[in-house]
Amino acid sequence: MMLCWILISLFVGFLKAQEVIYAQVGGIVTLPRDKVEKDVSVYVNWFRGSDTSPTIMRNPQSGIQKGKDTKTYASLLDDYSLQISPVQDSDFEIWRCVQHVLALSSEKTYKLYHVTIPKVPAVMVGAFLSLECKVESSSVVPKVTWIPPENLKTCNEIYETKPVVKYTNEKVTVSSVSRCHSGVWTCKLEYGNKRETKATTTVSVIDLSPFPDTIYTSSLFSSSTVSIPCSLSSMIPWSVLNETGLVSGSWSFTPLSDPKSRKTLLSLSVGPVVRWDIVKGTDGIPSVEGRELKNQDLSIHNLPVSEKVRGVYTCSLTFKSKTLTRNVKVEVLKVFSPGGSRFFEGQSVNLTCTLGHQNTSDFKVKWNCSSCSSFYNHLHPFTLSIPEVKLKHSGKYTCELWKNEKKLTFAVLSLKIEKAPVDIWLLVAIIGGVVGFILLLVVIIICIRRHRQMMMYRRRKTKFCCCKNPQQNQKGFYKT
Repeated sequence: MMLCWILISLFVGFLKAQEVIYAQVGGIVTLPRDKVEKDVSVYVNWFRGSDTSPTIMRNPQSGIQKGKDTKTYASLLDDYSLQISPVQDSDFEIWRCVQHVLALSSEKTYKLYHVTIPKVPAVMVGAFLSLECKVESSSVVPKVTWIPPENLKTCNEIYETKPVVKYTNEKVTVSSVSRCHSGVWTCKLEYGNKRETKATTTVSVIDLSPFPDTIYTSSLFSSSTVSIPCSLSSMIPWSVLNETGLVSGSWSFTPLSDPKSRKTLLSLSVGPVVRWDIVKGTDGIPSVEGRELKNQDLSIHNLPVSEKVRGVYTCSLTFKSKTLTRNVKVEVLKVFSPGGSRFFEGQSVNLTCTLGHQNTSDFKVKWNCSSCSSFYNHLHPFTLSIPEVKLKHSGKYTCELWKNEKKLTFAVLSLKIEKAPVDIWLLVAIIGGVVGFILLLVVIIICIRRHRQMMMYRRRKTKFCCCKNPQQNQKGFYKT
C-alpha cells in the first residue's frame, strides 16, 4: 500500500514537473528554453519522448544540428527555444530540453496537448452556424476566448437587424450567418504561467459579394466597354458549391424603357468546365460574351457601351434551399444635338446631356468648354443653348454628371463649326431671281390671255337691224 502511494506521488510530481503546452495540428508551437549562467557556452539538446538521440541540438563549436531520421519540422529560434511548424499528430508527446554548461546540467520537460476546432462545411447565407473549440484534458484548465473575423464589426454596421452571436464556454453559435461571418475564427487559450495558444478555423459563407447598385458610364469612344460585377463573397471551389446543392445560374436584363420586358442573357453551365453560355433568341438586347469561369468572378466583361445597354442586370445562383440574386442598374450618359455635330456659322445649337429619362433633383451637371458659362441655362441645366454659333465655338463640349458632390461620369460631344460657302448664297440668289422672273412671266401671260379672250368675245357677238326694201316691199329683220 505504501508503495502505491509512493508511485502515485512520484507520478503526480512528474506531471507537475511537466509544463503543459497546447497546440493545433497544422499550427505553430514554441517550447521555451530557460536561460542559464554562461549562456553563450551552453549546449542545448531537444529530445522527443524517450529518444536517446536529440531531435535537434546546439553546440557552441559546430552550431545547430538536426538528428538523423527525424520527421519533425523542428527548428531553433535565436534563444535556442524549440519551434515546431507545422505541428503534426506525432508531435503530441513529451519533449525534453537538456542543457550543459561545463559540469552543470539542467533539464525541463514539456507535454503537448491538442486544441482542435472541427472544420465546418461551407454555410449558406442565412443558415445556422456552430463552432466548438475542443481542448484536451490536462493538469491545467485554460480560459477560452473566441475572436471573430476582423471584418465582422465593420460589416455588421450595414445590417439593420444584426445576427445573434452567442459564446458559451468552448462554443460559439450564429443564428443567421451573413457574409460578415466568413473568414478566420480564432479560439484563444490562456493558461499556466501566462501561456497563450491560438487555434483557428476558416468559415466560408456562400453569398454574392456586395457591389454598387448603379453603374454610370458613357460611350467616349466607339470601343468603350463596361463590366457588370458579380462574384462570390468567399473563395469557394465549384465542387463545394455543387455539393451544397447548386442547381443553376443566370444573367438577365430588363430595359429601363420597358420594365416588363425581361430576357435572359447568359445561363450557367456546371461541369468539368464552368462557363457562361449565351442564351439564344436575345437579338436586339445587349451583346454579351460567353466565357469560362476560372474563379469566383461571375461578372459580365467587355459589354459594348451604347444606349441599348441601359437597364437592370440581375445575377443569380439557384440552390436547392435558396436563390442568391444581385441587381445592378446601368445608366449611360449621352450628349447630343438634334442637328448633329456639324453646323454653319449663324445657326442655333442646343446640346442636351441626358441619361435617357427624367433626372431627379439630386443630379447636377457641369458643362466644360471655353465659353460654356456664357450659354449656361439655369432653367434647364441639362441643356446648353448657343443662339448663334461662330467658328470659335468649335471644339469639345463635356458634360459631367454629379450626385451628392461626387462625380459619376462624363460624356463628350465635338462640335465642328464651318463658314457658309459663298457659292451657296449666290446659288440661292440666282434661284430666287429665276423663280421671281418665272412668276412674273406667268402673271403677264395670264393677263394677256384674259385680255384676248375678252376681245374675241366682243367680236363674235351677233348684230341685227330692221330696214325696208323698196324693191321687194317685204318687211322683217335681216342679218347684216
